[in-house]
Amino acid sequence: MSNPTILFVLCVNDESMFQACFRQLASLPAPHGYHVEVLPIRHASSMTSAYNEAITHPAQFKIYLHQDTLIIKQHMLHELIPLFLQNPSLGMVGVIGAENVPDNGIWWESSDCRGKVIEYRHDTYQLLSFERDRQQPEAQDYIKAAAIDGLFMATQYDVRWREDLFDGFHFYDVSQSFEFTQKGYEVGIARQEEPWCIHKCGDHFDAEAYEKARQTFLANYR
Repeated sequence: MSNPTILFVLCVNDESMFQACFRQLASLPAPHGYHVEVLPIRHASSMTSAYNEAITHPAQFKIYLHQDTLIIKQHMLHELIPLFLQNPSLGMVGVIGAENVPDNGIWWESSDCRGKVIEYRHDTYQLLSFERDRQQPEAQDYIKAAAIDGLFMATQYDVRWREDLFDGFHFYDVSQSFEFTQKGYEVGIARQEEPWCIHKCGDHFDAEAYEKARQTFLANYR
């Protein structure tokens, strides 16, 4: 064991939302020999700059989590950490994403989306699952992915986030997925019997900022 810390990293701009997330994270049981720490990063200009602040932390296992994401699988860490330990080539794990990313860079428009999450949107909880009618081998603990969504991104290796390219809050996740792959690591989507997370999706969407980031992604990864 290189370091017994499991570090949750959150970019915070809503204190009440963070406190709800923090209380839930603090209650998660850790595998034997490990303990959980939470690193909130406030006043960040971008997700990439915030997450790069966590890179120097000695924890081997880091989970980059949206402040509006709640872990509802109580023993999630007892599944995640062994998954990493048993698969040293697996660099990063998410709960939802795509096996292939379309030419336009928008992962959720892929025909090969995978994973599941409970979304809270418009005052309604709804299961978003791409696993219906799909057969996954019982022994397969994760699905190889080209990209995972930024609501939950767990790593066992440190790769710097591309704050030189992405200075906002979009496409940092797809970019980081590609960065891990370029470094020779696998990116995966965890096998979840039940969803690990609730994502309290906001209703606001900055289409202009998203499109700017998408064009940056296409210029550098396509």
